[in-house]
Amino acid sequence: MSTERRTHYGLGDIEIGETGKKIGFYIAISLLVLISFFPIIWMFITSLKPPTEAVRFPVTYIPETITLQNYRTALEQRPFGRYLFNSFVVASGTAIIDVFLGALAGYALSRLRFRFKLPVLLIILFSAMLPFISRLIPLFRLARELMLLNDYLGLILPYAAFQLPFAVWIMQAYFKELPDSIEEAGLMDGLTRLGVLFRIILPISAPAMATAAIIVFIYAWNEFLFALTFMTEEQMKTITVGIALYGGQYSFPWGTISAAVVMSVIPLLLFMLIFQRKVVEGLTAGFGKA
Repeated sequence: MSTERRTHYGLGDIEIGETGKKIGFYIAISLLVLISFFPIIWMFITSLKPPTEAVRFPVTYIPETITLQNYRTALEQRPFGRYLFNSFVVASGTAIIDVFLGALAGYALSRLRFRFKLPVLLIILFSAMLPFISRLIPLFRLARELMLLNDYLGLILPYAAFQLPFAVWIMQAYFKELPDSIEEAGLMDGLTRLGVLFRIILPISAPAMATAAIIVFIYAWNEFLFALTFMTEEQMKTITVGIALYGGQYSFPWGTISAAVVMSVIPLLLFMLIFQRKVVEGLTAGFGKA
């Protein structure tokens, strides 16, 4: 009987230990999520405060007076809708170009055999590490010569060039996971390599394509320096530059800026919520093979 009691207590200790680990895990995850989303939460809280309360010290974590005036001011003071439209066009165009070119390059690097494949992959990876500001002046002069200032292509083409290495790596990592038998069957049916890619490989590569598109889209949506330099006309500014214009020389309307930031983040959150499963599948693909 004593042995049974000791065994019972031992199992109870194990169950308590596993339960404690689960509780600790969920607490840690909750804290991490809270820390990650705290800037957005704080922006949302500030956007609901009147101007006097937004700059009050000590700060109030729960608004004493809730108002939507900041959102009305953000929409009326500047052409906020135009800023959103410009960012959407630039980000979408960049994502489309990079997904298309990334699929072509990724397929070639994952399936075709040619000399210097590894150096090509390393060059593509290292090119993504160059600081963007080092390319600002040459690209500005080139865009001016090509009359691409205040033009969507003036931002889409540089953005696509900057983010193409990431798209290539994501696509080629995913293509490595696909069995060779799929392509062999297509080639036996008379398809060319491009036919296999567009008619067989890409339709089943939605996770990788969604991942690459989302990453490129978010970068193009959030980029500030090139958008500020290349887009000087009011009607061509993107959302990041437009939000920076809400501040005045002697005043900084935190409530209005917070409202504009909240409205600019909503499209990104919607995209992530819609494609989150595809993004996770695409990011985890390729780790099973070297």
